[in-house]
Amino acid sequence: MTPRVTRAGDRGLLADFGPDVPAEELHARAAALRARDDVIACIVGHQSLYVTFHGAPEVDFDDAPPITITTRTHVIDVDFSGPDLEELLAHAHVTREAFLARIPSLRLTARYLGFRAGFAYLEGWPEAWRMPRRPRSRNLVPRGSFAIAGAMAGFYPVDSPGGWNILGRTNAALWDPNTAPPNRFAPGDVIELRAVSIDRFDAPPVDRVVANGHVVAEVVIPGQLTTIVGARDWKRAAYGVSPGGAFDAMAAASANRAVGNGDVPLLECVLVLPRLRFRVAKHVGFCDGSGLVRTFTLGAAEELDIGRFHGGLRGYLAIEGGIDEMRAPFAEGPRVLRKGDELRAATFVGLAAVAPSLNRADLHVIRVIAGPHEAPPLPEEWEVTSELNRIGIRLRRRAGGGTAGEPPALKLADLRELPSCGMQFGTLQWHPDGSLVAMGPDHPVTGGYLQPATVISEDLWKLAQLAPGERIRFEVLEKA
Repeated sequence: MTPRVTRAGDRGLLADFGPDVPAEELHARAAALRARDDVIACIVGHQSLYVTFHGAPEVDFDDAPPITITTRTHVIDVDFSGPDLEELLAHAHVTREAFLARIPSLRLTARYLGFRAGFAYLEGWPEAWRMPRRPRSRNLVPRGSFAIAGAMAGFYPVDSPGGWNILGRTNAALWDPNTAPPNRFAPGDVIELRAVSIDRFDAPPVDRVVANGHVVAEVVIPGQLTTIVGARDWKRAAYGVSPGGAFDAMAAASANRAVGNGDVPLLECVLVLPRLRFRVAKHVGFCDGSGLVRTFTLGAAEELDIGRFHGGLRGYLAIEGGIDEMRAPFAEGPRVLRKGDELRAATFVGLAAVAPSLNRADLHVIRVIAGPHEAPPLPEEWEVTSELNRIGIRLRRRAGGGTAGEPPALKLADLRELPSCGMQFGTLQWHPDGSLVAMGPDHPVTGGYLQPATVISEDLWKLAQLAPGERIRFEVLEKA
């Protein structure tokens, strides 16, 4: 089967095999591609493969090798009292009683994992009960929620944003970041639903963090928002977990190089540096969003207390020798510092940090490559909203006259049911309400909204430094 191949940024391709491709073929092709030295990752979508490369993207999609998938059957209890259930019943012209009576006969099959940690896309939802995605994603969908989009169904294994229609919720353990594998469902598994009433929903599993290395410093004040970020790890994508990594990789590499580190975990700080009391003498390097690098030498019992920094939204603080990431093996996001935390020395030596290019010109001009989806012309002028974090940055269209206005009528409503496909740091996702989301390093692995363009790798650092209210302009370099 020959796919339709389009560009996905300067280091990616989207190969769409059409709606009739068997899931087994997609997984077989993905396994073969992941074995290639030039491939960083291959994400299986509903009918596609999203491939990212170390350099310029180039691949021939040959015949898929054979693959055997071991499957299991799961029976999951669901309390069907979700906020969108009544809308479904009205949309499908079915009574609640008839809906619940049919639930036990359904057999859902996991086609692939994606979106967020352990999220399985389930086939087999009745076509008569199809509903389009929400026009705007919710900021928070509770873990365990059972939801549908189009004729696909799925459980949200962790708290996360989401644009699917929520019909109910389960207490079943769907994701445990402390175990291997961390996900309950795997591709090919069969899921049966049992309608029940649930009085109380359990708390999620607590991340079990094994303390490694000796104590380097104590957190006296954590700063405004400080996280421990390590190297980007695309192997996590196979479980539906974002690859993570520093938001501004160039600034992080500069901070690490300033104290002789390789690519080891360090602190990503928003606007305010943490106040640290050192237990042992260490050299410390700090690089702000402007590229300015400063170094310090701290003795035992001395404190680093810089406070507010300037030159960008995010800065990076590296400690000589690196620090432990302090998180469970499959934790969805990086560790957030709290008062009283102890920073421990890294137990490995990272690869030598590549000498970064710190040309910090044109922060507000962001270069993109059109695609992978065909889309209406992307407006150039946008404004950064207050909805921004390591998952993504929501942008709103700049209206004429230099003031923010309502999103334009873009006729995107018919694109809410795009087959979900892979994404990467820098993917632009256009929502039917007219807003645009630029994906950050903790982005969902897959998504079903329109992807009109992808930020080139050299400009990803700019996304890290954008603050609410700033105006940006997209410059399209080439077509998909």
